[in-house]
Amino acid sequence: MLSFLLITCTKDDAAPATITPPPPPPPPPPPTFQLLYYGGNISNAPQLAAGSYEAAARFTAAKIGTLVDKEIIEVHYYIANKPDSCNVKIYGPLNDEAPGGILYSADVTSETKAGQWNVHKLTKSVKLKSEDIWLSIGFKQSNFQSTIGCDPGPALKDGDWLYASDDNKWMPFIKRTSININWTIRLSVSLK
Repeated sequence: MLSFLLITCTKDDAAPATITPPPPPPPPPPPTFQLLYYGGNISNAPQLAAGSYEAAARFTAAKIGTLVDKEIIEVHYYIANKPDSCNVKIYGPLNDEAPGGILYSADVTSETKAGQWNVHKLTKSVKLKSEDIWLSIGFKQSNFQSTIGCDPGPALKDGDWLYASDDNKWMPFIKRTSININWTIRLSVSLK
């Protein structure tokens, strides 16, 4: 059995409405890999005296591995209480106990929020090489407070570096205080 539907129009009838299809969705973000040392609870933050500090992680050539020539696109960091100033810094290699020259630096004071993860998108390309790279969150605080987040430990080699302006030294936090943690900071690396 055949069926037909006949539609007729006269010259006084309005033309059928044209339907515009919606635009396609945006492409998904490129896949990423997270370079980090922390694990577990992120709500901890050690209390530090008033001063200027840099909480850092050193990612060795071995940790970078197959990510050589990949681009760092974001830095993620947890802030418990907002400091007076805050900076994201990425350093090249020097030795096992201190970073080398600055590859990237950005003042993130105005965009940093307390009690949450913060994300900074790099404004300049930084590619990983087969050499150490240091990620640092620099901050200045005028009071005794908990600023940079950490996990409950145990401390992993290179996950708890702290520079303090009062002694002008880079040292693992566990050696400074005997507190066993890793900073909740990470590099987001594009896999494209």
